[in-house]
Amino acid sequence: PAGMEVRSLVLDGLKQTFRERNFILLMIIFFVGLGAFNAVTTWIEDILRPRGFTSTQAGIAGGLMIAGGILGALVLPSLSDRFRKRTPFIIAAILGATVGLIGVTYVTVYWLLLVVAFVMGFFLLSAGPIGFQYGAEVTYPTPEGTSNGLLLLMGQISGVVFIFAMDSFKSPATGSMTTSLVVLIGLLALCLLLGARLREPKTLLTEEASRPKAT
Repeated sequence: PAGMEVRSLVLDGLKQTFRERNFILLMIIFFVGLGAFNAVTTWIEDILRPRGFTSTQAGIAGGLMIAGGILGALVLPSLSDRFRKRTPFIIAAILGATVGLIGVTYVTVYWLLLVVAFVMGFFLLSAGPIGFQYGAEVTYPTPEGTSNGLLLLMGQISGVVFIFAMDSFKSPATGSMTTSLVVLIGLLALCLLLGARLREPKTLLTEEASRPKAT
């Protein structure tokens, strides 16, 4: 029956996906990255209030973070496609997001806060489209919807976990969330190491090798 065939294809795709080492590493990166973004944007006002920033200033910083993410999601994936590379751009995105999060955690000057918020959003959200494409390429011929769905699931789970964790571990005296943010910075640093272990998709390398060389 057609239903049984579809189910079999889905299960085979999942098995193949979980056998792919690069995709497992990518799932961990998505778990941390999307979770960190969801948590920071949810608690941005509480994160900044102990340093004297107003609700309006926090709202503007959060808006810039999202605006930076929209721009980054247009720029970096385009560069990745142009240069036919995935892993260098994933690593660059994680590095930029880490720098931005360090700034969001510690800066006390408003204009600098706006800069680091934009930087964090630009790099963290730009990793999404590149990661989805990379995931589809390393798990080929598994359906793209399967790999993308698993990556999104990681982000949804971690978003809930990180949001509740940050609320639970904030300082009772001051409301500071610095401890949780430092943990997120450490997790992003770990993702840098994982990103360095990613390998370019075989399909991309094959396409690159088959392209005519310039004379």
